Amino acid sequence: MDAVTSSRMITGKLCASVTAAPARGAAFAFTALVALLAAFPAQTLRAGELAPVRVAAGVYVLPGSGGEITADNDGRTANVAFVVGPRGVVVVNTGISFREGEAIIAAVARVSKRPIRLAILTHPGQEAIFGAAAFQERGIPVLAARECAELIAARCETCLSNLRRTLGEKAMAGTRVIVPDRMIENGQTLDLIGRKLRLIVPPWSSAPGALAVFDETTATLITGSLVSIARIPDLRDARAQAWRSALVALEATKCRHLIPGYGPAGTCADVATFAQYFDALDALVAELLRQGAGLADVRDRSDLPAFARWDQYDTLNGSNANRTYLRLEQEPLRSQ
Repeated sequence: MDAVTSSRMITGKLCASVTAAPARGAAFAFTALVALLAAFPAQTLRAGELAPVRVAAGVYVLPGSGGEITADNDGRTANVAFVVGPRGVVVVNTGISFREGEAIIAAVARVSKRPIRLAILTHPGQEAIFGAAAFQERGIPVLAARECAELIAARCETCLSNLRRTLGEKAMAGTRVIVPDRMIENGQTLDLIGRKLRLIVPPWSSAPGALAVFDETTATLITGSLVSIARIPDLRDARAQAWRSALVALEATKCRHLIPGYGPAGTCADVATFAQYFDALDALVAELLRQGAGLADVRDRSDLPAFARWDQYDTLNGSNANRTYLRLEQEPLRSQ
């Protein structure tokens, strides 16, 4: 058994144990990642190098740490994926910085010598987009949905300034706001690398221009911000009802493997688990409205114990409740 095969077997066992855990917060996710890296004695990783984890034949994930973006984790909190085909590689999301983009390209090269033919941005979140400059510098085109590209152009210079303060100038050296080389508005199927990748582009849901990538060869769904596992979603840029509809469409793929934006790899069953958070939040906030609670009361009364151990619960659940309150409060007015 060679080192790569051995590493994949160890990784598979670790991913299975992480997926089976009933609650996976930021600390657990980071601990699991550290354990994963320690399980590769035959692959000596230098500082900053990323360890690819095989999810299915030709499909890999570079696991993020979860948690908040900090200097300690270099902002590498989100998952990155790539698919290897007979004619090349497609990378899905590019990391938070030029430096992470370079680390992703190097990680791909340790798995396959085939060229990277395309990088896809699944959403306009900073953890997905800012490594794209490293790909463009090597002549690798970057694809995004048009609405995603528009939000990047409108807002991401400010995001980049904030990241430089958080992560430091050295960590963000060479990072810039990119303009995607290819923009799409509707779903389509790509066959750049000798295996079909279907792009699922729902109407504005988790964010403008959010999309998912479905590898038809292995029935693997790479969801970007549309689905996370054991992590609270961020409703800041979301349209909640459209997001629910998007989740229905993703479940309809009947995927065997699922690589979420955050959290360990899972299956299509995790889409329904993720959707339960929206149901619970809506039900709680609707009851608060019925009781006559004001917006100022919502954050302190928005506890959802079933999700309290999900990553980012303390950070996001209260603000999500406030946004849900405002949406539900306005719905009767829209129907008049």
